[in-house]
Amino acid sequence: MHMFVTILGSGAALPIGARRCSAQVLNIGGFKLLIDCAEATQDRIRYNHLKLQSINTIAISHLHGDHFFGLPGLLSTMHLCGRTEAVTVVAPKGARQVIETTFELTGNHIGFAVEWVEMDFDEDCRRVFENQRCTVDAFPLDHSVPDYGFRITERPRNAAAPLVYAYCCDTAYDERILPHIAGADLLCLECTFSNEYERLAAERKHLTAGQAGRMARLAGVRQLLLTHISARFREPDLLLSQAREEFPNTIIAADNQRYDISHTPTQPTDTTADEK
Repeated sequence: MHMFVTILGSGAALPIGARRCSAQVLNIGGFKLLIDCAEATQDRIRYNHLKLQSINTIAISHLHGDHFFGLPGLLSTMHLCGRTEAVTVVAPKGARQVIETTFELTGNHIGFAVEWVEMDFDEDCRRVFENQRCTVDAFPLDHSVPDYGFRITERPRNAAAPLVYAYCCDTAYDERILPHIAGADLLCLECTFSNEYERLAAERKHLTAGQAGRMARLAGVRQLLLTHISARFREPDLLLSQAREEFPNTIIAADNQRYDISHTPTQPTDTTADEK
């Protein structure tokens, strides 16, 4: 089964230059999972020639704006385009209240069901979604608000070994998450700061490049994909080199690029000419 992720936004906090804020679409044999939904996500979906109405499941890591503020607009646009099929939204507790209150106060509505899976746990790992293509397990991260990482495991149609994609953004350095990302074929992990900002990273509960590389090495993943890059790093070569000191098989995410997930690490592919 073909499995790949299209990066819609790889920046932290602010949409600046070539990096929009956090959002990506994971494609597992044709099933599309939207992970995080910052402002302008729907614009990036169209730019990358993805079909908006083909997205039936959305997973939100936490309710900070650079991961969540695009969701009301996305749902509204789905309605305006005639959607009737239900959408599943996996998100921390409180997301449903935010969305329903927004629509109530603005007089908007949507003509399809939203099936909510609200996460409210602070330990261990739980199954939050599954279908014929994959399973999605969530686990808590160490951040300033309730925040969850995701481990998405392919359900192959034959006896082939399943592919695993792990996503962790945002988080402080915390080795308790290692069992949940262990052995992933591709780990997408935040890398907000360079090593020189380790104290600031700890204060704001983010990772440095070296810490991200160390997590990947300790977890025994095949390949590390760095994301959530601070706007202070217009040229992220420093982050890449620092992460590679700990884990050589590291690449850095770029907006509008597709990354194949396989048992053999691969390089990005330009998405703008393809129909997904």
